[in-house]
Amino acid sequence: MKQLKDIVSIIVCTYNQEKTICRTLDAILAQQSPLPFEVIIGDDCSTDGTTHLCRRYAESHPDKVRLFSWTENRGVNDNYFSCVREARGKYIMECGGDDEWCPGRITLCLDIMQRHPKVLQVFTDVFFREDKTGNTRPSGRAMLKEGITAGKDMIDLMFHQRHDQMACYAMTRTEKILELMEQYPQFFTGKTYLCEDKQLKILIATKGDIYYSPVCTYYYSIDTPSITHNHNHARKFRYAQNMIRLSHDLANAIHYDTRQLRQQDRHFLWLMLRRAILAGPSLKLLAETFRTFIRID
Repeated sequence: MKQLKDIVSIIVCTYNQEKTICRTLDAILAQQSPLPFEVIIGDDCSTDGTTHLCRRYAESHPDKVRLFSWTENRGVNDNYFSCVREARGKYIMECGGDDEWCPGRITLCLDIMQRHPKVLQVFTDVFFREDKTGNTRPSGRAMLKEGITAGKDMIDLMFHQRHDQMACYAMTRTEKILELMEQYPQFFTGKTYLCEDKQLKILIATKGDIYYSPVCTYYYSIDTPSITHNHNHARKFRYAQNMIRLSHDLANAIHYDTRQLRQQDRHFLWLMLRRAILAGPSLKLLAETFRTFIRID
């Protein structure tokens, strides 16, 4: 395993976010941190002005910002973990290219990590922000209690999760991510899975404990298009279908009883059915919903 430095590596994955990427990077670069930090930008083959803007930051902050502008679109999962492989720091954090950090985010997470050496991942709460109005509010959707959660309990929570509860913005010990990427490469490369966070949260929890702080340190944009927030019913159908597949693949990989996934399966099956109806209704998507139900029942 490569030698890691006593710094924080911050990953910013972006695709066609020219309207928000400067806000994102400015907020990160303005952070006051007890440790030095680097910013790793994964530009997933943007077709607007995002690449040009990111290049400007890399040129004006050569000591802090590194830009990886892929020549082919890698998708969310491969983009993120390609950046992880480039990280130099002992700690990894992330920020979406349309989101924004609050002041003090690095300091809060580092303090918890250093006080609790057995904790592998630190989550905080987030603010939901409507960019069109500027309105913000605490997410109110954290699934963890304040303090330490044992890894086993975290796994149970993740496999019983019925909606996208906001405990997904974290600081993680890099060495553990690299260890998992070597142990379970199928979850960290390619476009098989449409997210990067669920597999990381569940697999990290097999290695140790998690910490949650209810302090909001992150502005999460809820009215900009993303894989989970968009108006394309077919895309939302594919996302729900993919979540079922990912959950079962993860459960099998860590020898978790897949019968415990039934509540979550029902939730995503209902989403598939709803989106299939709203998309036409689409007979093809309705048939896929039925086949998915038969396969996991």
